[in-house]
Amino acid sequence: MTIKFAHLADAHLGYEQYRLPYRAEEFRQAFEEAIRRAIEEGVDFILIAGDLFHRSNPSPQTIKEAIDILELPRKEKIPVFAIEGNHDRTQRRISAYHLLESLGLIHLIGFSEERKENRYQTTEKVGNRLLVKGIFEKGGKSIEIYGTKYMSAAWFERNRLGDYFRPQGDAILMLHQGIKEMMEKLHLESQRDYFEISLNDLPEGFLYYAMGHIHKRWTTNRGQGIVAYPGSLQRWDFGDYEMRYRWDGLRFRHTAGEDKGFLIVEDFKPRFIKLDVRPFYDIRIKGDEATVRKELRRLSREIPQEAFLRISLEWERPFDVAFLHEIFNVRYLHIRTRFGRRKLEKGKGTRAEDFFTPLERRIIGLVGEKDFEDFDEVIRLILQGEKAAGESRTETGGKAGEKSEKSHETREKTGREKTEIEKEKKREKPKKADLTLWLSKR
Repeated sequence: MTIKFAHLADAHLGYEQYRLPYRAEEFRQAFEEAIRRAIEEGVDFILIAGDLFHRSNPSPQTIKEAIDILELPRKEKIPVFAIEGNHDRTQRRISAYHLLESLGLIHLIGFSEERKENRYQTTEKVGNRLLVKGIFEKGGKSIEIYGTKYMSAAWFERNRLGDYFRPQGDAILMLHQGIKEMMEKLHLESQRDYFEISLNDLPEGFLYYAMGHIHKRWTTNRGQGIVAYPGSLQRWDFGDYEMRYRWDGLRFRHTAGEDKGFLIVEDFKPRFIKLDVRPFYDIRIKGDEATVRKELRRLSREIPQEAFLRISLEWERPFDVAFLHEIFNVRYLHIRTRFGRRKLEKGKGTRAEDFFTPLERRIIGLVGEKDFEDFDEVIRLILQGEKAAGESRTETGGKAGEKSEKSHETREKTGREKTEIEKEKKREKPKKADLTLWLSKR
């Protein structure tokens, strides 16, 4: 007898991405499409591995949208099993998930304060805690669905999953956690530190590990079972791009991203189902104004009007980037600029050692670091003088003249104001006697 189910996660209902209300509607549409597609596939049940909502206190409108969509599988007598994610879990006893469960729309699994015994849920006592698990039976075959809501890294320092989840037969484990090995392999732009466990922390014996939390699709094995992340239903940020372009000095090189959607799992083997979502494009270029104008105008033919677009510019001197609004006719444009400061120039044949004392060079190195926060160290060096500089000489210091970064965001194209770049501030080479005054101006 074949068991077929849908595995989805990270719907983030109610998320007005970039403060755009229509993005919340697009997240709703993606969730509804996923549920409808799952029903069309003829699944036996549906798993929602956390972050159904974007917030733990969703608005009444968002709750109503979830109710309307989850009515679809209920009418088809398809049970939905769910756990809370980090975005929508609450420290209170009752969450929006409990409301959905009371309406008969989902079956919440995990640690509970009360026993639940019905067609799709049963409760067992593990230690001094009650653990609710899902049950699905078909053709004399029974599947157990274990799981728990998102748990912090601190929880895993005191607890082991294997102490609570011990499958006796065919079983699924549903978690909303990041796995260390996944983070190391994917090199995500965001969510880089979103892991609480490693693969070895997953208890063995499960046929399928239904994961949520990380918005990229990923699969691997744990013993005889498959560990699977379906990814988010919508694109989460520009690191989750549909297409990326990088300028190499001669041409743009492009890299395709991944599609968004969910998984249909048949006999515990996942198959990806693609959803039509908002395209995100990411462009990075380093060059002067003439090069940027020419090459981006040429590339603009490849960018669809409905796209969300991020452009990252880098050059030695600032220039006006308002022309980008004319070149790109897109739904949303985000511009990031990184322009260099003029570096201190040394006279011919002059060494830094001849111009600054060791103490002064050390202080300049510290305050020139990109994320300078070590005020106490600078004060200590000034107070302790040359001796402190000698003791600290082996430490690594930054260089004066590190680049600064500005971010320019444009929402809708209608009514946008032209972006202005602040003129480069003139900097005078500090005289040895004026070092303290120079530092105070930074």
